[in-house]
Amino acid sequence: MITSPYRRGADDGFIFGLYLTLMFFGSIFSPRLPLLGFLSFALMAGVPAVIFLFMRRYDRAMQGCATFPMLWMQGVVIFTCGILISGALLVVYMKWIEPDFIVRQLEGIVEMGIQAPDTALAEAGDIASQMIKARFIPTPIAVVTEFIMGAIVSGSLLSILLGGYFAIRNKSRRKHDA
Repeated sequence: MITSPYRRGADDGFIFGLYLTLMFFGSIFSPRLPLLGFLSFALMAGVPAVIFLFMRRYDRAMQGCATFPMLWMQGVVIFTCGILISGALLVVYMKWIEPDFIVRQLEGIVEMGIQAPDTALAEAGDIASQMIKARFIPTPIAVVTEFIMGAIVSGSLLSILLGGYFAIRNKSRRKHDA
């Protein structure tokens, strides 16, 4: 039975959502446990490989007949479902578990800007300081919405590249087998 790329992407997206959640929370808790920073970085660097493995598994299940649009759509759905799952958990964390998380991050930027005068970091620190003074603090929903949009766009681009790779490879194999 042929599994639709939407269904396969949603199933893989659930797993990817857990992956992204681990990556985000590793980053959040890395100041308390520095080893989590390495884990988070490794997970971030591993995103293309994970998506590649999901797409390869789907392509193999389709016996090399998955088309470029199918693979691209699978990748987009993986990223969309994954970031929605991890985004929901991030909102819960930032809204109810640690409500001052965003303010503390802005204060950290201000401190880094003070330590690095005459740099772009100092300018970012000045902007963060002005945001705090003006009480112009983004809400958890606003922050997570930006994450969602960035993940979907970057995931779509990565899916285009990987889908193209598999489509070219499959076409080459069919030509070679004929």
